[in-house]
Amino acid sequence: MRNRRCKVQAIGLYLLMALVVGAGVAQGAEPRMTMWGTPPRQKPHFTKGAEGFPPLPLPVTPQRRTEKKRPPAPPLLIANLSRFSFDGWLGSPGAVDQLLQNARRNLNLWYGWEQLDIQTVVREFNSNLQHKTPILYLCALYPLNLTQDQRQALAAYVLNGGTLLINCCGQDAAFQSAREELARMFPHYELRRLPPDHPLYTANYRITAVHYLAPAPGIAPGNTHAGETVGLPRLEAVTIGTRAAVIVSREDLACGWNQWNNPAVARVTPEDSTKLGLNIMTYVTAEMRFAKFLSHTQEVAGPTIRPREQLVLAQLVHNGNWDPNPSAVPLFLKDLASNTSIAVSFDRKVLELKDPTIFSYPLLYLTGTWDPRFSKEEVAILRRYLTTGGTLIADAAAGRVEFDIAFRKLCRTMFPDAPLKVLPPGHPIYTCFYHMTSAHVNLEKGPVQPQIEAVMINGRAAILYSKLGLSDGWAQVFSVYARSYDSADAIKLGTNMVVYAMQ
Repeated sequence: MRNRRCKVQAIGLYLLMALVVGAGVAQGAEPRMTMWGTPPRQKPHFTKGAEGFPPLPLPVTPQRRTEKKRPPAPPLLIANLSRFSFDGWLGSPGAVDQLLQNARRNLNLWYGWEQLDIQTVVREFNSNLQHKTPILYLCALYPLNLTQDQRQALAAYVLNGGTLLINCCGQDAAFQSAREELARMFPHYELRRLPPDHPLYTANYRITAVHYLAPAPGIAPGNTHAGETVGLPRLEAVTIGTRAAVIVSREDLACGWNQWNNPAVARVTPEDSTKLGLNIMTYVTAEMRFAKFLSHTQEVAGPTIRPREQLVLAQLVHNGNWDPNPSAVPLFLKDLASNTSIAVSFDRKVLELKDPTIFSYPLLYLTGTWDPRFSKEEVAILRRYLTTGGTLIADAAAGRVEFDIAFRKLCRTMFPDAPLKVLPPGHPIYTCFYHMTSAHVNLEKGPVQPQIEAVMINGRAAILYSKLGLSDGWAQVFSVYARSYDSADAIKLGTNMVVYAMQ
């Protein structure tokens, strides 16, 4: 009976909000929808134990009747942001509620959500506090127009390990404004489409194709298959490290979460939008520890007295997420200095290929998660560096396929007659310091044969490359979705590559 009364109250509240919006339009206010679809559940009402008893004179103690206790609250996962860009916008909070109910039914994941005024995030930022809810959800039916304080607060939240999820509700103007706002918040990071092999698409469900519904205002809301097309998933992200830290959907997801087929917007079908939403939840919760680690760069200090020449492992800067884990190289060099007799410089050196001092460094290091996009001039410089005695050590951060494909193409461009080849198990690179016959890979059960590939020029390995991540293991804390060698074996392989290159 009580549940029925709560449903009646929720529907009444929903109708009242619709009347308020209609009244605003009638008075000349801008006709902006406040909520659509199923409204969020109201919290159940629990009476106090002594409610209904008249007060008794002391020292008489009333006999409390037995009441059902309030169940423990689930941990908060999503904060539904409101009051951004325009007042009163709630961003369909029922959609978030429905998504979390679905997660509890299908994945046995019990999480809660909160309605959060964006100014609360600003006030916390100004007080040097970090908002703790893992996901801030921003539903943008209209173009964003954030204040500078809001941009700074959201950027700090993301850089400190939080995830910002922006649903652009199928509106091109909202998507363009989101792109512009993110460019202001993260000038050194790029919003780009996630590749099909991104772990977000396999975090729970394996999503290889998505059903999209085109906007058709003349179609009845119940006709879910009108204008349906199938294509690759099209989520975009700002990647920090190897983590998708800001996730953006141009097509609407909330309608599907909320089982509200709004024919006026470009959207994802309910089944696919729910799968994407549950994958996002799974991905974010799995990456929380790694996200916190990335928010602080580990620094290593070397000895003040330097009796002899020291090895510098110079890292190349490029346009393809060149520094996915800033702590990786310093921590690797610390292990290299501790475990070998090599004198190592702990001063981190990063440079571009056009830097004229590049030829003074015998070793260069290159990593990333997508195409480095070197110019023709930079490719020519790198080729000249390698043919005059320099050595390049490279790996695909987190084992990302996009970088692997691009790097192989780069090698073919520079040396068409000397392709990358896997060095066989008996090669000296596997025994020059550590004797390695097997290695362990993240996400794989048993040991595997380690694989280092090389481009040989005049009998010398000018390029040493691992298609599985090395830098992830060097950092010792890495993405759970990284296809990389574990920390111990990544350090051993990296050490062998350096020792072999210096022989």
